[in-house]
Amino acid sequence: MFSDKRPILLNGIPELASRSDLADRSIIIHLPEISASARKYESELWKSFNEAAPRILAGLLDGISCAVGRIGEVKLSERPRMADFAKWVSSAELAYGWPEGAFLDSYAANRRSTVQATIEGNPVALAVTLLAREGGSWQGTMTELSKTLRARYPHITEDTFGFPRHANKLSSAIRRLKPPLREIGVEVGFDRQGQGSERIVKINKV
Repeated sequence: MFSDKRPILLNGIPELASRSDLADRSIIIHLPEISASARKYESELWKSFNEAAPRILAGLLDGISCAVGRIGEVKLSERPRMADFAKWVSSAELAYGWPEGAFLDSYAANRRSTVQATIEGNPVALAVTLLAREGGSWQGTMTELSKTLRARYPHITEDTFGFPRHANKLSSAIRRLKPPLREIGVEVGFDRQGQGSERIVKINKV
């Protein structure tokens, strides 16, 4: 048995982290477009990198040294997803001349942007959000919810690949979306009611 942690870089033009569980654990960076006159050959890129590598390593080691010395005394005002990561980077702020709390502010802004992209790119999330914002609250079975969303928002739910047609698949999709929906003020809960313990979904704007 072994334990290993290593960050993964994903590169692409569309939103790659469309699933909320991945998006909520990601840091999204939008890179500027490189003009044709500014592009480099690969050999030039590696030459520049190799020249800068000692300074890059020194900067990383400065951050690690600072973080190791301060991590025991750093208290976060809140504990976001990947809280240990947030505490570690916050502990290294002084090494780079960042104001205290600067990383948490930046990290929170990035997560808000990620949440918004997740909602905008997901038909289920969009439809549930509209339902909550227009009605304030809704309650019923998952089958009833599917019919309601498809009747009210056909332009969003008509895509059979993006919007599940079966109640159990819609339920799974909504459960995955609960964290980002909560971030924008839409609370989704599940309960059982009646003698037959019928499963009920509750949607509320908070």
